Amino acid sequence: MRSLSSLGATAGAVVSVFTLFVVGCDGDSGPTASADELFEQGPYEVGYREMTMTYSAAASMEPRELVLRVWYPAQDESGAAPARYAVAGVVDLAAGSALEAPPVTDDTNLPLVIYSHGNGGEGLLAYPYGELMASHGWVLVAPNHTGNTALDLAFGPADPPALVALNRPTDITAIIDEFDTGLSGDDLERKADVDLGVFLFGHSFGGYTSFTAGGADVDYDVAAADCEGVMSENCDVLTDPNVEAAYRAGFGDPRIVAIAPQAPALVAIADGELGSLGIPTLLMTGRLDQTTTQEESADPSWAGIDDPNDIWVEMPLGAHYSFITVCHDLTPEILGLFISGADQDGCSPTFIDTREAVPVLAAYLLAFGRRHLLGQTEWNAILTGPPLGNQGDFVVTAN
Repeated sequence: MRSLSSLGATAGAVVSVFTLFVVGCDGDSGPTASADELFEQGPYEVGYREMTMTYSAAASMEPRELVLRVWYPAQDESGAAPARYAVAGVVDLAAGSALEAPPVTDDTNLPLVIYSHGNGGEGLLAYPYGELMASHGWVLVAPNHTGNTALDLAFGPADPPALVALNRPTDITAIIDEFDTGLSGDDLERKADVDLGVFLFGHSFGGYTSFTAGGADVDYDVAAADCEGVMSENCDVLTDPNVEAAYRAGFGDPRIVAIAPQAPALVAIADGELGSLGIPTLLMTGRLDQTTTQEESADPSWAGIDDPNDIWVEMPLGAHYSFITVCHDLTPEILGLFISGADQDGCSPTFIDTREAVPVLAAYLLAFGRRHLLGQTEWNAILTGPPLGNQGDFVVTAN
């Protein structure tokens, strides 16, 4: 498997022509923003570790344990061995640039970004984003949403969708709490500066998580009315008065100040709620998506959000699995064990090569996070300028 830097080599060569010099409104030269930088490893060594945390689950208040995958800026010359990744705990991959659990950098006030995986995914799928952003000084946390991972769906027990939709955004709030005031005795304690705000992004069901944790409410009445038939397992969940109360209270966390839903699943999100988010959204979609389609997901998502800083990044030849690396990391045989029909939804030569797509998506995420968490306005010109990547692979629309 190639490293992140080699994955981005082609894309980086193309975007070099878009390196911009930003000029202030008064005619004075402003800060320089280089698109090249978004494709290159930053100044930090990258650390990777797995952690667990436990919190009281919404509605039931029972202990809920999460496995966290964490990428972070590490101390230089730690001597740590290269990290290895195990997809779903069974398929080993070599890390691109991450080291196995080196000490955390001495620097503080690091920005925090959280990734939410899709239905039947896992937090490790964030590794290209984690390696890039950690090298530039970010702490990226990617939970396994217990009850909704690849292993849960393949071998059980998997939670009913209504319970998953309840737990996912509350997982995000619990993680923010943990990195804000928890982690006692760990060298990551108080390293992430939650006061800067939190950047949240996620794929598919993780897009739903991004919207709801970002402040969009679920229409409980619609969800409850649709629980019969093939989704009857949801009825037992939704008739619990504590679950109803949790849904009606909403899941928005005010510490989340920017989101980036990728191919989002709009699961029972109430009408008009996307327009009330009040935070910048980087919407990422593929026009050939067969799971969360253009008509059911991309178009209504863009029509619904209305912050002046919203940006829509589309891939004309992108599909549902164009946002993660499973198409090129896993053999077709192994991929078929976890994802049925992946070759029809991103994992075939019909679609954009994920080795080209993912580094560009990561570059946009880094620029958007810098703009809206760190206040670096020089990235506006690149976010709204000519699309990054190979010509025709991406289309960018700004509000």
